[in-house]
Amino acid sequence: MTVTSTACGRPGCAGTIVDGYCDTCGLAPAGVAASRPAPAPAPPPPPPAAAGACGRPGCAGTVVDGYCDTCGLAPAGVGSGRSVDSGPATGASQPSGGRTVTSGRVDVTRLTGRSRASSGTVRRSRIGAGVVDIAPVTTVDPATVVMADPSVPENRRYCTHCDKPVGRSKGDQPGRQQGFCSNCGARFDFRARLVAGELVAGQYEVAGALAHGGLGWIYLARDRNVSGRWCVLKGLLDTADPGAAEAAVAERRFLAEVAHPAIVEIHNFVQHDGQGYIVMEYVGGSSLKQLATARRKDGGGPLPVTTAAAYLLAVLPALGYLHERGLIYCDFKPDNVIHVGDAVKLIDLGGVRRLDDPEAAIFGTPGYQAPEVPVTGPTVASDLYTVGRSLAVLILDWPGWQRADRERLPARGDFEVLVEHDGLWRFLARACAPAPAGRFVDAEEMADQLHGVLCQVAAALDAQPRPRTSARFTPPRPRLDGVGWASLPTPLLPNHPRVANRVAGLAEDADATLRLARADEELSWADIAAVARAYCETGVTSSADKVVGQLDPAGPDAEGFRAVIETARSYLHGISALAAGDPARAAVLLEDAYATAPGEAACALAYAAALAATGDRSRLEEAADLYEQVAVADPTWVVAVAGLADTLVALGRQAEAAKVLTAVPETHPLRAEALTRACQIMATGSYDREVAAAAGERVRASRRGTRRVADAELATALYGAALAAVDGGQDIGPTLAGRPVDRNDLARSAEAALLELADATPDAQRRHELLDTAARTRPWSML
Repeated sequence: MTVTSTACGRPGCAGTIVDGYCDTCGLAPAGVAASRPAPAPAPPPPPPAAAGACGRPGCAGTVVDGYCDTCGLAPAGVGSGRSVDSGPATGASQPSGGRTVTSGRVDVTRLTGRSRASSGTVRRSRIGAGVVDIAPVTTVDPATVVMADPSVPENRRYCTHCDKPVGRSKGDQPGRQQGFCSNCGARFDFRARLVAGELVAGQYEVAGALAHGGLGWIYLARDRNVSGRWCVLKGLLDTADPGAAEAAVAERRFLAEVAHPAIVEIHNFVQHDGQGYIVMEYVGGSSLKQLATARRKDGGGPLPVTTAAAYLLAVLPALGYLHERGLIYCDFKPDNVIHVGDAVKLIDLGGVRRLDDPEAAIFGTPGYQAPEVPVTGPTVASDLYTVGRSLAVLILDWPGWQRADRERLPARGDFEVLVEHDGLWRFLARACAPAPAGRFVDAEEMADQLHGVLCQVAAALDAQPRPRTSARFTPPRPRLDGVGWASLPTPLLPNHPRVANRVAGLAEDADATLRLARADEELSWADIAAVARAYCETGVTSSADKVVGQLDPAGPDAEGFRAVIETARSYLHGISALAAGDPARAAVLLEDAYATAPGEAACALAYAAALAATGDRSRLEEAADLYEQVAVADPTWVVAVAGLADTLVALGRQAEAAKVLTAVPETHPLRAEALTRACQIMATGSYDREVAAAAGERVRASRRGTRRVADAELATALYGAALAAVDGGQDIGPTLAGRPVDRNDLARSAEAALLELADATPDAQRRHELLDTAARTRPWSML
């Protein structure tokens, strides 16, 4: 196999073009269309027929062959997979003080246009957590992946001691593959030491080189002692000192204890000609980097969010396994995650080190490595940072990720996928927070929140619900009469290790709860949420805040519970602020909770309620986006459906509001009430035949004379809306609920519904009002 290479040439990328595509950013060279096959380096592009200014805010570049020669993006206004009207790009890596970017594009068809049947997807893979389906892949034949001519491109030759460039060309003289660093004097050697047919440690027969990594070459070999089993040899230390090689082997023997189905298996540790090697299981699949590069090469752009998130969700338990054993992976990136069969494998354990070993060498890759690592060393937080960066690199067409944006996320407004999916953006912001304390606490928490985000995004893309049971919040109370604080979910806090529960699990009786919770004693965590809500119900929100103040994420008892307590504290303070009638303060607090737990529908719902309560139009638009996000993923959360409808009404979008309410599932107890509300909105002048058909189907299914009160109210609202539409000159179609739409017939149907409702109403005054309305509705007659 012949490998040709040249510099990438894209701004901010130091990669090399191999067979037409960059081995770092995965894109075609600057000026070359991504979908064009490129078996060899592209020649310099001809002068453009016409060039113009980029036009993007803050960029002075020129558009050449359709892309800017400075920022690498398509000119403003040209479809490129990014938002073309995203506002100023701040470059901030974390949202604060409210969202700065709002999609403003609530799509009610996501709720109302979904199939009534399930998606019917057959789960063929263990990847995807049952949310999406990732098809299995065929194992690659090992003999086809060895390099015919192993060599390291000059622009990837760096000193392993001081990280300065070495082995570079000077004039007509090619760079040396071996020699000494001119900066620190350390020896370097980029030649592949092992050749095909060589026998290592009397056991492993080398088949060839696979790749060059930070610790040197990686080789494919057969184990003569185990039936010719394929395996991989990876160098531990690039040195000619046998003593150092022996020490390196001894230092890494703890890796033999690692045993996890998503981590490559370590077979052995050996020495050969002064070099120490790890002998690992051969994993014959494709890396995430290879999958992403192949997709771009075929013109498909970055990986879909659902695909990339599914892969990382599958590999996070492997990182958690290492962390629980005091090990840090250090160099996580898409190159080191392999999709094999119907699972993933984390490979390349050469950089793994013990958390308590400050003297061990540190390995990392620019663009993935956390900014604090060179100073503090690797930690659990820095490992999780690399996972967040990997997700961003996989899903974005982002040339500057290793240069200008090496230690920050890009501007959110530059990428439509980040604008469209709020939870995804907040997940990336927390995962890649500049300060370690701002990131996820552990791999388990990160996986839990990524699972929630995956449900959100998948539901938004295919309009199929992805309901998810949270371990951290109760479901909301099923209500359609407005999203007040009392209808919002409650945090599920763990039992306190020292303080016994007193009110947890009792019936929701505010007075009884407060009697049992003596104010002069410390409360168990599991009691705090109930007591705080009881104070809110009695109007004593200052006492609620005082109780919530007992939640201390940094306290000595909070070890292992910091993430849960941190989110619950902000959330409960926000609920208290809503109960006190201070939505502006509530919005700040509930956004904090949402930022820490972006996969929790409860946090998004509560934040939306606070935004909507402010009454500010821009915040109403944000609230509508969040309500939609929650309702699409799980329409049984009818409080989110109702919140979206109320917000759309406040924005003057009555027709959409009425349609949204039809998304309440047909089997839900509040289906009739939701349709009634939709018909009431239609009566204001926004008649919609689809809404009327849904309501009419329910009315027709319930037998006259035996309707429940809710169904009688629905019939009353439906025929009232139809009469208003006809009187307003609107064409409502030939039939309604199986009956003709002649005005007299509609009036008689409305009268019958009002009489049924009056008969079922126990309140005398209300009954008289309904009878009077029925009399006014009855069509004129000469009898």
